[in-house]
Amino acid sequence: MTEQAQPQPAAEEPAAVPLHRIPVVIVTRFSFFGKSGWKSDASRDRALLFQPERLQHRLRLFSQVTLPSLAAQSRQDFHHFILTSRDLPEPTAAALAEACARSHGDAGRYSIVAARPMPARAALRRYLDRRYPGKVVAQVALDDDDGLAADFVQDLRRQFRLIEEEIPDISQKLPHFVSYSRGFGLMLRDAAEGAPALFRIRYPYINLGLTMIAGDHAKNILAIQHKKAPRKFGARLIGDTPMYVRGIHDFNDSRVEQSERWVRQEGDDQLKARFPFLFSGSGLAGDEG
Repeated sequence: MTEQAQPQPAAEEPAAVPLHRIPVVIVTRFSFFGKSGWKSDASRDRALLFQPERLQHRLRLFSQVTLPSLAAQSRQDFHHFILTSRDLPEPTAAALAEACARSHGDAGRYSIVAARPMPARAALRRYLDRRYPGKVVAQVALDDDDGLAADFVQDLRRQFRLIEEEIPDISQKLPHFVSYSRGFGLMLRDAAEGAPALFRIRYPYINLGLTMIAGDHAKNILAIQHKKAPRKFGARLIGDTPMYVRGIHDFNDSRVEQSERWVRQEGDDQLKARFPFLFSGSGLAGDEG
């Protein structure tokens, strides 16, 4: 007698996670040598990228702006992904690891991936596939010389709830973007007169803080054109409250020119509460008091 195999019941698909509860990954590139969308000379020249003065400057901003802005978040339910180069000089690699450990504390809250030269999008895809297989993830772009307001993650998750209410079938319409257009420029260039200065700036779909909600990890925040993709796939643009600070200095990866539309910003109490890292410790934007 031939025994026929019985059909197996189809495996149940995991229930969709509500948008406001999906993982949030903050994506930072630190002196990564590979195709990454940067247009600076250093992005194409290993010697310039790993120039000691440049590395020291970027590590300082990463330690005094980027990391403190994440430590100050009112909601800490996010993971910090740092993509760097396998060939990063050992002293800088050690200092990078030490800075992350000191700021984040728990090693499970961040990941440093030192990759060989490759497209940055491929390195991020591999990481997301490994850590979040088959999951919808919110990816936030944050360069190593920029910072986020202390309520950024909290407000981002609030925006996720609003998106769910406005687009009930959002899971079928991914990727989707969230862009905060208003923030501050932190002028640190040697040519700037006097102490570092803050300016109010507005750039819709700026890469800084741009958030991409996606389930296909091949379509990630390092694989898109930040000014075109949100318009193509759909986005929520928020322009009422400043949510980021952009470092402007002599080692920027993309040249930033001051505009006459920029308005000087003084350090009031609300600003100090939402961007505390600018006014404590190193006092990048001026002393407290």
